[in-house]
Amino acid sequence: IPPGVDIHKYKPPADGSKPNPDLPQDYIYTISRLDTNKGHDLLLDAFDLVAKEIPGINLVIGGGSPDPKPRELRLLEKINSIIVARGLKERVELIGYVPDEDMIPNYQFARFFVLPSLFEPFGMTTQEAMACGRPVIASKLGGIRNVLDHGKTGLLVDPSNREEFAEAMKELLSDKEKAGEIGKNAHKLILDEFSWEAIAERHLAFYAKYS
Repeated sequence: IPPGVDIHKYKPPADGSKPNPDLPQDYIYTISRLDTNKGHDLLLDAFDLVAKEIPGINLVIGGGSPDPKPRELRLLEKINSIIVARGLKERVELIGYVPDEDMIPNYQFARFFVLPSLFEPFGMTTQEAMACGRPVIASKLGGIRNVLDHGKTGLLVDPSNREEFAEAMKELLSDKEKAGEIGKNAHKLILDEFSWEAIAERHLAFYAKYS
């Protein structure tokens, strides 16, 4: 039984909600700890294709510790070198550690959320984004594939396949109706199956069955 999502905290924006003023107006979002298995290089490779075809869209990469250690700094240097080599300095924003007050609006106002890890046991960030009504693109090589119904509640891709990953992003950017429908379905899935209330019911059912 997986951990749950606080649907009273992570939810679609209410009327009058405002985006984080420090972020671009039109952006794709990802957040994770900084590690080599998180696939930032794969995401940048795919986004390079997207940026060449779709003007105005940006990529926001969040995550990392407020006091990064040498290993994390080396990875940031590598990420920045890819950004420079791809000519993406004006289209990619590394925002580092995200404070609690920015967590929800960063999800809520993204065009969609991406999880580029080659392997991810579960992927709580995808569930948080889905709870906020955002469509997600996630790796089909990790545990999240057991949560998402491809094409209905999200899109599953092989993040090491640059073209496949880029095509999924372009699909959601070009078809706002489909992206909106996937976001609605994703939100309902979290309410029904992955809220803490739903997770509590699953625990109760488990103990009732085996007690």
